[in-house]
Amino acid sequence: MINIDFLCYFIEYAKTESLTKASKSLHISQSALTRAMQKVEEDIGVPIFEHSKNKLTLNPTGHELVKSVQDVLDSIDKMKEKATALYNKTTNISIGSVALGPMIKYGNLFYSIYPEKTIVSKIEQEDVLIEKLNQDIYDFIFLSHKIEDENLTYKFAFKEELYISIPKSHFLANIKTGVHFSEIDGQSFLVSNNLGMWAKIVADNLPNSKIFPQSMENLNEIINSSTIPNFSTNITLSSYEKLGRVNIPILDDDAKVEFYLVYKKSHQNKLLPLLKNL
Repeated sequence: MINIDFLCYFIEYAKTESLTKASKSLHISQSALTRAMQKVEEDIGVPIFEHSKNKLTLNPTGHELVKSVQDVLDSIDKMKEKATALYNKTTNISIGSVALGPMIKYGNLFYSIYPEKTIVSKIEQEDVLIEKLNQDIYDFIFLSHKIEDENLTYKFAFKEELYISIPKSHFLANIKTGVHFSEIDGQSFLVSNNLGMWAKIVADNLPNSKIFPQSMENLNEIINSSTIPNFSTNITLSSYEKLGRVNIPILDDDAKVEFYLVYKKSHQNKLLPLLKNL
């Protein structure tokens, strides 16, 4: 039987066809990698390498084999992910989102509706979320727009609006009506490293600003001892007010995002308690 780890070694080796580079990348000895490649060739049953003293090179068959091996490894990863999803369906509620806001806003609701379940959430790109929802890896997801799909449906959840959060001594602190991105472009900002879709919005609208991502564990501590602006939203305002910051709304349309709960039509009855309380 072919060793799966050895197939992974084969793919790493094939990237450069260098035993030295691949062994360093894999953190194994060059001799161990050589033996693994010989075992792969033996298990496949036909020559896939050109052998010479202290050197191993893929022959034409070996080069053709690389994609097939990668397909096998990808299939194994998908099988593991599917198995995990099937197991999690009995113990977990799995939620995907394009941003952190839905989990902040509805976290307590999720725990109250599913008290005997473990709530598992992850921020990912929209296409990945939709694919995993269709594969039942997620029970439901949050997107920033309505979706038209024969298998999926949606419900409006809430609207999140971006604010700049600044010390009371900041020169913008007395502005009450709000600011535009163009008025704050060029300043430095502290941000969470888990912004999801907000990261692109900020980057696109503040091309001249320096952005300093921080872990959620460290962000508040740094903000508390810094004069650098950060961002908040209408669902996190109180957190930064407690840190003595002034929150000023950003007036641009890009700073306002509607979130929709998206789920499979076939799962509507299962999600009724959530849909009624959303």
